[in-house]
Amino acid sequence: MHTKLTIPERLKDLRVVERKLSLQELADATGIPSSTLGNYEKDENLDISLSNLLTLANFYNVSTDYLLCRTELRQHKNKSVSDLHLNDTAIKMLTEEKFNPRLFSELITHEKFKRFMTDLEIYVDGFNDKGIQIANAFLDVMRCKLEEFGANSADALVQIFDTSHIETEQYYMNILLEDLKPIVADLRNAHERDTNTASDIHYQDMIKNMINDFTSQTQIATDDDTESSNDAYINGLLLLFCKNLEMKVTQLSVEEKQTLKEIFSRSKPAKEHRKLRRRNPKL
Repeated sequence: MHTKLTIPERLKDLRVVERKLSLQELADATGIPSSTLGNYEKDENLDISLSNLLTLANFYNVSTDYLLCRTELRQHKNKSVSDLHLNDTAIKMLTEEKFNPRLFSELITHEKFKRFMTDLEIYVDGFNDKGIQIANAFLDVMRCKLEEFGANSADALVQIFDTSHIETEQYYMNILLEDLKPIVADLRNAHERDTNTASDIHYQDMIKNMINDFTSQTQIATDDDTESSNDAYINGLLLLFCKNLEMKVTQLSVEEKQTLKEIFSRSKPAKEHRKLRRRNPKL
């Protein structure tokens, strides 16, 4: 997802993935020799004549800047910042790429994002607030009528009218959340195997390996051997320390191990462990 295409890759992507054409079929459609088209898709430093560039851009219905990988916009020319109505903070966030700009593009171009924005605008601008107020007022009037006919607060219908009031903020939060759920689910499914946007670490295996390292390299303490238990705990801290630094314990010398153990023995977790062992030797 983050990989920027080269010009040959973009040309081949348009031909093979989008149009599903062979070089000869593209040559027949554009009048450009297949050997020339093949060279365009192989050599990034090969100059494309202006005539051929325009021909290919027209054929693929994209801009020449898109073919030359100068923009991700296929048809639109780069707009000025003022045309986009973005404030300085928004521009800074987009240009500094403090978040994934391509994921942002996929978000706002999702088929259901327009509905989310419509509902958001209705909520922010308060277009439907009066409608909700009218609905709540109707419920209040109906409740008063029931009381006039002798109903009390314990009556089932009265309770229905009481609990049917619409809380504006909660009402719209539920709507906006329901709008976003399918969008987020689609994006997650689309990038489920994308190593650039999601971690491929299998955490269960990682924890299992840490436990195996711990049990294989430390001596199991007996219930009544407090000192041995403390040593095992310190060894465990040493293993965790090495694991976090992505190194093996065997890379440390005996002196280095001893120094680290002495440091870990003064740590808060080690002190707490000793306290627990003194209170309950069976731990």
